[in-house]
Amino acid sequence: MSAASGRAAAVPVEELVAAFQATLPWPLDEFQVEALHKLESHRGVLVSAPTSSGKTVVAEYAVWRCLEAPAHLRKPANVPSNVVYTTPLKALSNQKYQDLSERYGAHRVGLVTGEHTINDGAPIVVMTTEILRNVLYDEPGRLDVVGDVVLDEVHYIDDYPRGTVWEEIIIEAPRHIRFIGLSATISNVEEVAAWMTELRGDVATVVRTERPVDLKLWLSISNDFLPLFDEQGHVTRRTLDVARNETLHERNTRWVKQAPENDLLHVVDRLRERDMMPAIYFIFSRRGCREALARCAVHNVDLTTPDEKARIDAEYARRLDLVDDEDERRVYREALSVDLLRRGVAMHHAGMLPYAKETVERLFLLGLIKVVFATETLSLGLNMPARACVLSSFTKFDGTGFHALTAGELTQLMGRAGRRGIDVVGHGIILKEQDVDVRDIYDAAIGGEMEVESKFSPTYTMTLNLLRTRSVEQAELLMERSFGQYQNAGRYAHWEHKERNLQERLQDLKAQVYRHPTVNCTEKTLSQYLRAGEEITELQARIRRSRRDHWRDSRRGRFGGRAADPGQRFELMRRNLKTAQQRLSQSPCRNCPFLSDHRAHRFEVRDVEETLSGGEDELRAARDRYREEFRAYRAVLTDAGYLLDDKPTELGSLAASLYGESALVVAEAIEEGWFEGLQAPELSAALVMVVNEDRGRDRPTRIRFPSDAVERTFRLLRGALYRLASLEQQHGLDTLRPLSFDYVLPAYWWTMGVPLADIDPPAGADLGDVVKAIKNLYSMLRQMEQASRSRPLHALVVETRERVERDLIRRV
Repeated sequence: MSAASGRAAAVPVEELVAAFQATLPWPLDEFQVEALHKLESHRGVLVSAPTSSGKTVVAEYAVWRCLEAPAHLRKPANVPSNVVYTTPLKALSNQKYQDLSERYGAHRVGLVTGEHTINDGAPIVVMTTEILRNVLYDEPGRLDVVGDVVLDEVHYIDDYPRGTVWEEIIIEAPRHIRFIGLSATISNVEEVAAWMTELRGDVATVVRTERPVDLKLWLSISNDFLPLFDEQGHVTRRTLDVARNETLHERNTRWVKQAPENDLLHVVDRLRERDMMPAIYFIFSRRGCREALARCAVHNVDLTTPDEKARIDAEYARRLDLVDDEDERRVYREALSVDLLRRGVAMHHAGMLPYAKETVERLFLLGLIKVVFATETLSLGLNMPARACVLSSFTKFDGTGFHALTAGELTQLMGRAGRRGIDVVGHGIILKEQDVDVRDIYDAAIGGEMEVESKFSPTYTMTLNLLRTRSVEQAELLMERSFGQYQNAGRYAHWEHKERNLQERLQDLKAQVYRHPTVNCTEKTLSQYLRAGEEITELQARIRRSRRDHWRDSRRGRFGGRAADPGQRFELMRRNLKTAQQRLSQSPCRNCPFLSDHRAHRFEVRDVEETLSGGEDELRAARDRYREEFRAYRAVLTDAGYLLDDKPTELGSLAASLYGESALVVAEAIEEGWFEGLQAPELSAALVMVVNEDRGRDRPTRIRFPSDAVERTFRLLRGALYRLASLEQQHGLDTLRPLSFDYVLPAYWWTMGVPLADIDPPAGADLGDVVKAIKNLYSMLRQMEQASRSRPLHALVVETRERVERDLIRRV
């Protein structure tokens, strides 16, 4: 511990905690007191606790000590005392900025995100993790006055690509900074803390597994809520039996047209009857949320009293009055049905306009919205506690297929159930589906906490920024300090112990000998028997497949009639099958009493040998992965002209000042002058292709461009992307995403000044997606404005940024 830190610690912790407690209207919990004590006696603290348990109090303590603690309790003047509060999402950063501004005054709190820079010299600054990472690379001196950095939602270290940013911050931050990590319940918090301790000194942990409000889980079967567990926490036998009988009934009647096993309207009625409102009703698609709201409208669902309706009217009118732009007000009126809001139902998903979502959140927090139909984005850190959470499905689409929810996902979704200080118990209702085994639901419900795994991976901008100030060896050493490498080292140590056990097991297995009681046989005899069985299985499958293909082809008039056998294909396969079957029937293994044991023994030997041969190679590859990837990134950057002798060229320095996946392409476009000569709307249309990703899975066959200049720029950008993709292929990388086409016209019309209400979102997207795309464009324009100050392009970038910058974009 430094001398400065030692002087700061001279204040008794008990006095600090007591003074902080005096500012709160409720008593601190034991785990909160423990966290404050450990923070003041260590180089940082990681707090792992369930949602809504109050772990943010630990971060608020650091803010209080910086701003409002009595003078003798503050850190000495020569000790850094400012606080940076980071979150992984812009929406969370905006929310935290508003909370802190209301409590401590806007003049003492700042905000820095991709779209906003407000009072960034304040003693308390809220920012996204990406912004803090950028500060560490570009202006590390700004952190000289920062004493504490809050890493909210630190379990996002398990998220790709955000996890890499967390690790860069923890590795790169100046040593004088203390970290306050706030995480959902994770099982390996001690492992994360041990890694941080290696890097930064002693980092303590505080773990709380008990929820602040008890959670009762229910299984809805045919609109009836049945408890998953009894009062003692044991599986409820009746629920299990009913679910199994229901599954059996469904199998017997699966071809009979039936009504849905759980109907949304009946479920809402049960929630009202059992006093389980307000409730969040999770539906894993925007379309499902819209359809649910439409059904409530058609069936006149009404959940509010006349007094509540009046309060909703007043709050809705108040929020509309806060919007200066008449065009924006018109959009919000269309986006939010006042009639449905007055009846206490609403929806919430990522495609909605930000202010519309915030209005729903505000009404829900006031207890005026009784049921909100929401996608899972609502479970990601937003402050919207409910009395109950409903899962409309226990399976969700992960981009490639449907999978059952894991224990961690279920915990995350149910984390909003139960309002601290209001509800005695929170409720989680899972709707039973035909194709979901009730045992899978129980497995997730009783499963352990989520275990975070590093998603660390080098990137182009990381490579360029590291090589600006470091040698290759120093940059590689930094990657060796990542959490991913720390976990790999732990796995390798575990493997050495496992390898010894496997080798001993293999010796024992090979010492076992199986012999037929009457026939002289060897291991080769069993090998021939097993090989013949595999050959028979393969031939039978080929024959079935060939018959099916032949039937299809004969119906199309090919190969003559259905009895034809061109090339004697079937006959040859039949003969081979008969030969293999004869070999199998003549084998002495067929009637051996030890066959099943001998076969299981053979398979176990094979499995152990494969594990021994592949395990160490796999771990060695994982251990060397980051060096290999870093070498590949350097090779691509060198071949493309961004690096020369492992130092950034002028083009590389330009790319290093632009963050995100599109940095290389945008840097080349600036350097080559591809954007020069465009009009402001055309620059927006061109840039938006690079900084966004299409929501739809199908690529358009024909693209409409607003002008020939935009189409010409598109071809240049596409060529640059193709060249980089070719280099990536040569060096074993695959990181580049295709250009986006969905938002070309919306970005063009937006910059032309067309009202938002008159801009049509692309197919499969919503107006909120358009605004998000424009915000991404705006963020890139702000970066380009800084990077192009000495270039002819600068005036065009400034003009474009100003025309994109409407109130909707500027508002926090």
